[in-house]
Parts: sequence; C-alpha cells; structure tokens
Amino acid sequence: MFVARLRLVNFRSYRDARFEFTPGLNIVVGQNASGKTNLLEGAYYALRATSPRTSRDDKLVAWGQDYARAEAQLGDGRRVQVYYGAGQGRRVRVNDREAATLDEVRRQVSVFIFVPESLLLVKGSPARRRAHLDGLGAALDPAYAAAAADLQLAIRQRNALLLSVRSGASSSSLDSWDAQLARAGTDLGRRRRDLVERLSAPFARYATGLAPQGGEFALRLHSPLAAFGYDEEAFRAALAQRRSREVQRGLSLLGPHRDELELLEVGGAAPTGAGGRDLRLYGSQGEQRAAVLALLLAERDVAATVTGDVGTLFLDDVMSELDGRRRRLLVATLLRGGQAIATTTTTMYFEPDELDGANVIQLAGTGTDA
Repeated sequence: MFVARLRLVNFRSYRDARFEFTPGLNIVVGQNASGKTNLLEGAYYALRATSPRTSRDDKLVAWGQDYARAEAQLGDGRRVQVYYGAGQGRRVRVNDREAATLDEVRRQVSVFIFVPESLLLVKGSPARRRAHLDGLGAALDPAYAAAAADLQLAIRQRNALLLSVRSGASSSSLDSWDAQLARAGTDLGRRRRDLVERLSAPFARYATGLAPQGGEFALRLHSPLAAFGYDEEAFRAALAQRRSREVQRGLSLLGPHRDELELLEVGGAAPTGAGGRDLRLYGSQGEQRAAVLALLLAERDVAATVTGDVGTLFLDDVMSELDGRRRRLLVATLLRGGQAIATTTTTMYFEPDELDGANVIQLAGTGTDA
C-alpha cells in the first residue's frame, strides 16, 4: 500500500496544499524553510493521528487559524482524515466515516519516519524507546496492543494501591494486583523480546552499512524479566519479595516498564563494557543517525514479513549527511521496493539513474502553498 495523495489545510506553514505521490521513490526538493519537514509531518499525522515532532496538536495549527486538517488517499482509494480544532480536540475519519478508535487510522498503512527529532530514539529516555517499540508491536499485532494496555492498567492501579498502603491502608489487595502485573508483564515482556529478536539481524546489517566508519552493531533488549525466564510465577514471587521496598517508594520497581532497548556498537571501536559501546552515551552524531535509520529500515522489513506490505518510509534531508557510498546504499535499499518520500535541498545528491522513474516534487516559497 502507498500514499497516493495528500492534502494539508492550515497545517503548520501550509494553508491549503495538495501533493501527489507514486508507489516508488518520491523526492521532495525545496530550500530551507520551504515546508519539507512540515509536509512529511502532515503525511504522518494523517496516517497515524499523531505527530513525530510534538505531543501538542495545537502546535500543528497554522498561525492565526483555529483548526488544522491532514487528509491522505491511499493507492487503493481508501481515505483517512485527521482534524484538530481549538476547543474541539482531534477527530479522525476513515472513508468519510467517523473512526471509533485511532487504530482504525493506524491500520491503513505501515509508516516509518525520520525527522530531526527522531535522533531522540537514541539520545532520549528509555521510556521513549519502549514506546517506539510498543508502537510497532501494536501496529503489527492487536494482541501486542492489548498486552501493552493491560500492563499500563496494572501498573497504574498497583502504584495507586502502593501509595495507599504507604499511607496506612490495608495491603490485602496487593496480592491480586501482583498477579495482574505478573500476567500482563510476562505477556508483554515475551512479545517485546520476540520483536527485538526479529529486528536484530536487519538492524545490524543496515547499521554496519550506514555507519560512518563501519563496524558491527547490535540491538538488544535489557529486561529484568530475563532473570526470571519471563516466567509468570517467578515474576510474581519476586514482586512479593520486594513488596516492602515498593510500599516505601509507592512505586512498582520491577517489570517490563523498566526495560531498556539498547543500540550498541559491538565491533570496530573498542567497546565500553562487556556488552558493547552504548550509542546513546558514546556514539557520534553520524553513528546515532545511522542507528536510527537502520532501526527504521529493520522495522519496515519486519512489518513487510508480517503484513505482506512494504510500508511507506519518510526521510527528511538525510542525503546531505551521508557520503557517496552510504548514500548509494540507502537509495539502493529504497529502490528495492515500497514507497519512500525523501526531502532534499537539491537533486544533486542523487545519481541520474536514481532519478529515472522517481517522482520529483519541487516546493516553492516558504511552504504556504504548493
């Protein structure tokens, strides 16, 4: 599946703009401040009902306007629309019908995006990486989404009870919530473990090719549940042993909500520690960028094996950061199949044969019209 058309109304710098895309490589060319990043953000918003750059929908509304709308038509004719209005909140529609849940929008097409803020996947908190991983898992499997929701409910309710017990309430209900946390936690923990295992090989391959100095890279899930073999009863017993400490803190201290997705260099430069060199702490800007790109490409590969559909990949001005060898590797990967929409300031980053058959979209001005 691919994005055939996009319309942005009062979205960031766009007042009312329309774009048409082809199934393969699409190259959006424009000067700085011409609206390239806003275009990709708008397309992602239409397909995911969320922005990869901000958690506040009001930031998406054009200056002086009171609403924003992003509409996408897919190659098979399906239409999705996401609307945000001041004082009205967000509304989503699929084929002119109000969507019951955001999942109805997110199931339309697999989407992967690299914008400057994407580097926070490496630089940011473990929670950000967990949320990113769970977003992919939920998009591929409703059971994964249900496991993640069950865990959040169990953590929220158990933490509230821990606080009550710390204030003097009875702890009799904790056994029940220990059982729910153990069940939901091991369920989600196994699913996360399996997803990371599927991502690991393609991630290592892409990262090695895209990293500035080469090297060997690995994607690993560091989880406290691994010590218990992801066994529900063993996890529940560990919770009972830690109960007094958790009551003192008023927090659930053990579980998959403490998982850490690690992006590591395990070859090339001397590793830091037995597990490898953590790119979050020790990676160069180029290595971190390569790691994020490698993760997105790996996710697209895994999603394709699950859904049979090579999803759309949005890339914001990545060509300027790559040398010739790595740029050719990335473009060759994009040309192997699926839709890619890449922004750039000039087509000089592409070889003539790469431009043959590509859909080139030229932006003008500052992105207010297109």
